[in-house]
Amino acid sequence: MRQWCVLTVLCLALMLLGVDQTVVNVALPELQREMGLTAAQLQWIVGAYTLTLAAGVLAAGNWGDRRGRRRALVAGLWVCVAASVLGGVADDASLVVLARGLMGAGAALIMPATLSILVHVFTSPGRQRLAVTLWATVAGVGVLVGPLVGGWLLERYSWRACFWGNVPLALLALAGVTAVVPACRQERAPGADPVGLLLSSGGLAAVVWSLIQAPSHGWSSGLVLGVAAGGVVLLAAMVRWESRARSPMLPPALFRDRGYAVAVGALSLLFFTLVGATFALTFHLQGLLRLSPLEAGTTMVLGGLGVACGGALAAVAARWVTPRHLIVAGLVLCGGSFLVLAGVSAAADDVRLRLFLWLVGLGTGLTGGPATSLIMGAVPPGTAGVGAAVNDAVRSVGSTSGVAAMGSVFNTVYSSAMRERAPRGAAGGPGARDHLLSALAGARRLTAEAALAGGPRTPAGARRLRAADALVHDAQAAFLAALHHIAYLSAALCLTGSCAAAFLLWERGRVREALAPAPAVTEPGRLR
Repeated sequence: MRQWCVLTVLCLALMLLGVDQTVVNVALPELQREMGLTAAQLQWIVGAYTLTLAAGVLAAGNWGDRRGRRRALVAGLWVCVAASVLGGVADDASLVVLARGLMGAGAALIMPATLSILVHVFTSPGRQRLAVTLWATVAGVGVLVGPLVGGWLLERYSWRACFWGNVPLALLALAGVTAVVPACRQERAPGADPVGLLLSSGGLAAVVWSLIQAPSHGWSSGLVLGVAAGGVVLLAAMVRWESRARSPMLPPALFRDRGYAVAVGALSLLFFTLVGATFALTFHLQGLLRLSPLEAGTTMVLGGLGVACGGALAAVAARWVTPRHLIVAGLVLCGGSFLVLAGVSAAADDVRLRLFLWLVGLGTGLTGGPATSLIMGAVPPGTAGVGAAVNDAVRSVGSTSGVAAMGSVFNTVYSSAMRERAPRGAAGGPGARDHLLSALAGARRLTAEAALAGGPRTPAGARRLRAADALVHDAQAAFLAALHHIAYLSAALCLTGSCAAAFLLWERGRVREALAPAPAVTEPGRLR
């Protein structure tokens, strides 16, 4: 019974992180209107969280193994509380981005701690696989439930409530951790690897910055290309360093396990496409369909239900099929869902959008649990924190890269389409070519000016009304073109990934070896 109480508390902490990752998404339109944010600033508000999470999670997992996993969990929850307070009182974009970055730092401490404690507590292989599947399902559900929570808070308060609402949840999780979660650490955990941390953090930050800034500076900009090249060099140096370090942060030898490598790639690809598309859907729901934040969040929750069903199906099906089949099936479902998304229109009753959310959630649930089990099964029990951190790192790297890359492709297509309609786009101001919400705001301004000029009965008023209608039409067409581009790109990536996973794990002998169930933890470590 105590095991399941521990799992409940760990899932509560994990749900908090999942909600944190996307709760601000539905507040982006209000933030943009209130602060006049650019498209790049909006991407940074989303990307700062996953960037700091990805950059610090490996070091945090190692620290938890050495200093105590419950200690890492408690520290991460307190960091999230402090970051939420900062976000709640922020009065400009830089402070909001800073608060999101601090939340990501707290998540870097929490996520590997929850999974490594779970593996420590559940020593039976069967129960451990079930617990890991539930953990992965909660992680996916939290990401897609976040918009619903954010929408509810926005309906009643303001965007600041999306930060303040985290405080009671974090305090409740802290109380649960203190009451039921055991303290544990590994006596022979690998030492710290500051060089690997600096190289990976610097390289990832440089690559993500170049992707986010590319649409505004230009893809051929010397600054963008130079920073991106520097990031790639740092990441390559990190790989070389890790292959020779005595205590590597990310042991390269792990990738020789074919099941491990495929699981890492599948998770990274899954979150790359999922989070990238979710970022754009926020503006589709509240911009094109003109839904309220709560209505938008309610629509998005269909994805969370799909994740829950997919996770339950994966747990049941694991008795008869291998994780390979579940991973491949999940990626195929996600690929098909993005093809469905490529057909959405501006219609408010578009069934395609709801079908997409259900299918992508189902595919995420089928993929997440089996892939996480493969990753934890390949890592020695003495480094469970690092193994959990690797699982979290690939999710975070995929999410960060997805927001940056997909957001950049989206912004580039949108801006290009609006420039082709320069006379109309210019009527709404330069911001109309930068973002859908700016274009819609420009159209509302033109409509107000038309009313002051006498409305459609006067030449000046009629001219402004025609300009407003044309601007809305052009912005909607440009937005849908951009959304369809990233939908087709995501579909191609998921379907290619499913083929690669099936091919790489095709040989029966290697499949059985690589996809063996996660071993029970036989070295629980020293309790403190």
